[in-house]
Order: sequence, then C-alpha cells, then structure tokens
Amino acid sequence: MAAKSEPRPDAPEESPAPNIYRYDDFRVFLKEVFQYRKDKDGEYSYRKFAKDAGIANPGYLLDVIAGKRTLSDNAVKKTAAAFDLNEAETEFFRLLVDFGQSKKDAERQGIYKEILYRRNRSRFARLSPSLVKYYQDFHYPLVYSALHALDFRGDYEAFGGAFDPPIAPAALKKFIRDLCEWELVKQGPDGRYAVTQAFVEPPETMGALVRRLNREWILQAAESLFRHGPEDRHVSTLLLSVSDETRARLREEIERFRREVLDLVAKDGGKPTGLMQLSLQYFPKTKKRK
Repeated sequence: MAAKSEPRPDAPEESPAPNIYRYDDFRVFLKEVFQYRKDKDGEYSYRKFAKDAGIANPGYLLDVIAGKRTLSDNAVKKTAAAFDLNEAETEFFRLLVDFGQSKKDAERQGIYKEILYRRNRSRFARLSPSLVKYYQDFHYPLVYSALHALDFRGDYEAFGGAFDPPIAPAALKKFIRDLCEWELVKQGPDGRYAVTQAFVEPPETMGALVRRLNREWILQAAESLFRHGPEDRHVSTLLLSVSDETRARLREEIERFRREVLDLVAKDGGKPTGLMQLSLQYFPKTKKRK
C-alpha cells in the first residue's frame, strides 16, 4: 500500500512589482525596482541592467541611485525601457527625474503639480484614493481630526462654522463625502459621523507630498500669531548654539515629547471641546563649521 504523500505547502505569494505612482523620489524607485528584479532573479545585476538598457558603464545605475550621477533624457528612455515601463509610466518617471534634479524651487513646484495630476489619474489613485488624495489638501486631515472632538450629525453650516477660519458648507460636504467613501469616516446609527480605525499612514516613498502638507501647517502656525491672543496660543523661538552631540540629543528629546503628547491625548478621559494644532520646528539656521 503506497504511503500517503504529504500535502505540499502553498507557495509564498509573490510580492507585486513597485508601482511607480507611489513614489516621489526617482532614486528610491530605481533602488526598489532593481531589488525587486534581483529578488525574482538571483543572477540579476547592475551589469545585466546596463546590458538591457544599452549603457556601456555597468555601474551606472548604482551611481544614479547613490546620487553620484544624474539621468539625461536619453538615459531616462533607456532606463524606463529596461524596467518595462509603459508609455504613461515612462512619462511619470520623467517627471520624477525632472523634479528630483531641478534646482529651482518655482520650477519644482510646477513639476510637482503635474506629478499630482498624473498620479490622480492613475490606476493607483483609483485603488488607493485615500493614500493619494488625503495628503494633497490639508482640509482632509483637519476635518478628520475635528470629528474626534466635535459632535457632527449632518449640520454642515454649524460644523463648518466651528473651524477657524470657517469652512464653507458646500466644501465641507465634499470632504465628508470623500472621507466616508475612503472608509476613514462612517455615520453611526445615531446619525453621528465618527472616524474609523482604517486610517493609513503615507508611505515613505511619497515624502514630498507629506513635506508639502507640513509646509502648509507651518504657514498656518505663523498666522496664529495674528489670529489668536497669547492666552489661546504659545509661539516662541529659541536660537541655540549647540554641539553635534547636543543637536542630536535635542532631536531625540523633541521626538520623545511628541510621543508623550500623543500618549497624553490617547489617555484623555475628558470630553473633547475643540481641535488644537501643535507644531514643532527645529532646524539649522547656519551651516555647520568644519
């Protein structure tokens, strides 16, 4: 009698190829798409890439990823072809390269608007709208956070008027509708809108998007000096002369304080009465002395 054969374990699911529309930094995309190819084919190498792309230097891609080289228009075409990008993906890749290599802020702003436009029209945006659109407009995180504190049951005029500055009811309807569609907010049986546990942090690959949002929050923090009295806000600036060791220690202490603030709010047993913005800015005002 033949022995029963043991059932074979299911093969591990193959990880999907990096989606270029998730990226703001073309070098990070190149690093991860190369690693993806290498994970699929252990013999894949920088030399193999150079051969596929028709580039003489076998270390060219490694130099680009490390920031030692830039990509020319011709190299963009060859790189996109070597990684099997279609026409739309190639155009998006070109925008990422232009954005990453431009030195002019105004030019970078214009390029990034085009990046957002192309990303919003991509299949990635249709599959992950909250991931793509939530961080493009500060109103989404503002309204999302306010729903933690305020009892909203459909009175858009009253809810919009609770913000400082107010949000027009028509615009507020769109923000609420989108948040519900993305399953970040839902309406309960009692009619109250509340946040869900489905919130998704932005991926590190979209760092430029988050930086733009942080810039908006910083600008709004500056406006608070003129919108609110000292009893309702605290804005102060310290100019510190520090060593490298203390510079790093202060960053650690700021991060520890940030975690303590989040923990304090999480343990708050009282009923929320409003939404506050806490902004911490800590950055160099001079170049390091050698």
